[in-house]
Amino acid sequence: MEPLSLMSTWDVIWRVVVPIVLVAAMAGTVWFVFTEPPDQFSRPRGWQWAWVAIWLVTAGDAAFGDSRWWFERTWKACVAVLVAVAVVVAVWRHLRWRATRARSSVSPPPDPARPDS
Repeated sequence: MEPLSLMSTWDVIWRVVVPIVLVAAMAGTVWFVFTEPPDQFSRPRGWQWAWVAIWLVTAGDAAFGDSRWWFERTWKACVAVLVAVAVVVAVWRHLRWRATRARSSVSPPPDPARPDS
């Protein structure tokens, strides 16, 4: 790979700036997952496979992209880790929230030994 000083402006934007923006966007997604209340976290139906596809492509390119530039492999590995963290945290928080909500909405059964009157 050629040094940054020999690259054209578009090469620098495509190979350096865009990856930095993507990593920052995924870091923002992780921050959003940690800060958004689980009851307001919306998960549109059918989009779960998009997260799996993003993770598989970036993790695969990072692990097996032998002919790729080291910076490209590094940012793809970083994005794959951030996607995995965001998905695991979102699912864990949502499942924990659903369990808490289910426990609080269930009323105890009435005691037959104690009449209400």
